[in-house]
Amino acid sequence: MNTLKSHLPLPLIDISLVTYNSAEWIDNFFRSLLEQSYPTKLINVLLTDNRSTDNTVNLCSLVSKKYSDYFHSFQIFERPNLGFGCGHNFNLLKSDSQYFLVSNVDLEFERDAILEAVTTASTDDKDVASWEFRQKPFEHPKYYNPVTLETYWSSNACILFRRYALEKVRGYEEKIFLYGEDVELSYRLRDNGFRIKYCPSSVCWHYTYEYPNQVKRLQFLGSTVANSYIRLRYGSWKEIAAIPLMYLRLWLLPPCISKQRIGLLKNIWRILQNSLYFLITRKRSNELFPINKWDYSFVRDGAFYQYQKKTYSSLPLVSVIIRTYKGRLSYLKEAVTSVFNQTYLNIELVVVEDGSSQAQYYINQVAKISKLKVIYKAEQKCGRCHAGNVGLSLTTGNFIVFLDDDDLFFADHIEVLTNELIANPEFAATYSLSWQVATKLISLEPLRYVEISHRTVYRQPFSRALMWHHNYIPIQSILFDRKLYERYGGFDESLENLEDWNLWTRYCLKDQFLLIEKTTSMYRVPSNINEWITRAKKLDAYYAIAVEKQKELKIYLSIPEVMNFYQELTTYERATLSSTNPAKSNLKSFLLKFSISKVLLYYYYYFNNTLKRKKNF
Repeated sequence: MNTLKSHLPLPLIDISLVTYNSAEWIDNFFRSLLEQSYPTKLINVLLTDNRSTDNTVNLCSLVSKKYSDYFHSFQIFERPNLGFGCGHNFNLLKSDSQYFLVSNVDLEFERDAILEAVTTASTDDKDVASWEFRQKPFEHPKYYNPVTLETYWSSNACILFRRYALEKVRGYEEKIFLYGEDVELSYRLRDNGFRIKYCPSSVCWHYTYEYPNQVKRLQFLGSTVANSYIRLRYGSWKEIAAIPLMYLRLWLLPPCISKQRIGLLKNIWRILQNSLYFLITRKRSNELFPINKWDYSFVRDGAFYQYQKKTYSSLPLVSVIIRTYKGRLSYLKEAVTSVFNQTYLNIELVVVEDGSSQAQYYINQVAKISKLKVIYKAEQKCGRCHAGNVGLSLTTGNFIVFLDDDDLFFADHIEVLTNELIANPEFAATYSLSWQVATKLISLEPLRYVEISHRTVYRQPFSRALMWHHNYIPIQSILFDRKLYERYGGFDESLENLEDWNLWTRYCLKDQFLLIEKTTSMYRVPSNINEWITRAKKLDAYYAIAVEKQKELKIYLSIPEVMNFYQELTTYERATLSSTNPAKSNLKSFLLKFSISKVLLYYYYYFNNTLKRKKNF
């Protein structure tokens, strides 16, 4: 959360490193460690080498001799290669600081990475066991709670632990040699009553993949055997029974690594040897330990979205507008927290409350502790469009984004969209994928709910023709240049629904938008089928009213654009004509009624017939 950090004295920490043929990474890793804003005199370095056959140990020894005075201590141990977890367990026994930072050496820290993690940990609840660093250029796509930042499991490529939590669960499971040991440790910590968190403000550049979708032999074999162990310890009996079927499927599929079947046979032998051990040490709690085929939990789209290593002299101000009203304070608090958790720091938060001032005290309190600029305005009851327009009038940012009070941003939402808009100035807006979350409300005060499902409904690359037909951009998923608001104004206050569709339709009359295929936000819909149907009927009934509004719009197109647009519409019609969604099945009537489409039809048939006549001639 981007609030003021603790002013408590910084503690002494241990950093645990396990190396194996890691020579190529040593120089850059220690360079980034020495450049940390966290005082290196408060860092104990514990490095265990798993009997490397390259120059790793010599390079580490040179670093130790050259820079040992910069650290509190620097120790190097050489041991047999017993695995990643076993090496860190050994380092844990040789250290005693309050915090234990586990890190790979094939990464580089951003300057404030360790400081952010330690100061976050020092102010967090005592039952939080760990804080996982965010990885770039490829962020791990697993789910985390955008409000609490809690997660089911953490990648241990770079992670800060509380020592007493690690000691309570006796560190890593040493029967897991490589890959999957971080998931197992995460589940064991949660099984013992601890919570684990993601720390998106702590960034490391982890060079684990040479190219997107790379399949590495050790990762393939290590992760598949670990998955079986985790099923045996934390899975249901049904998930355990699926193990032989999953291996049979891998056996029958075309190999994706060399000597795959030999490796699978060795895995099966290991599982048979260790199955009793994992079964008799099964989970003790009723916590949820998700297992999803060969993965865990569920993942967001964009696993190989690549962050660029760029630095900007100044970041443009981004205005976030939240509309709310009486009785929504619990939802508002979550939405605001997801803004404060953003990794992008130059943000202006504008909250407009329609017909009430219930949220004023809360907003004033968070404004006092936040690094962000916060603006609050209470308005007489005039509706959501009016509230949105008031919010737009209060903004001063270069870029603008909406967030309804029951929607949430993942931590990198604004960073991703803003960086892409800066990098692609030919576009006037960027939008990303968003989860539709079916939510069962249990209570409003305190706010308690269950997320039933998470799915991506829209993944439509930008098309003005399709935007004129239906909305495929959820309101919180798009960030737009201020010039669009200055040119076309805000919401049409005569509309009660689909006001965002009307806004995007006007904003794209002359400008292009850019889709980023990464899930960076989520919006809630009711899980109750009757509520959902009522909501859908209300929006469908309003569709005709919104279409009537489109008739007021005028646009000038070139002949190739006309033909292109018509082709897009007809292609979409063929793909979706059988759908029961009125926004799709009514396309034929839409083409006949919508004035812009009449022009498209006319030009298409005119030029199509002209070309035929020329060909016949």
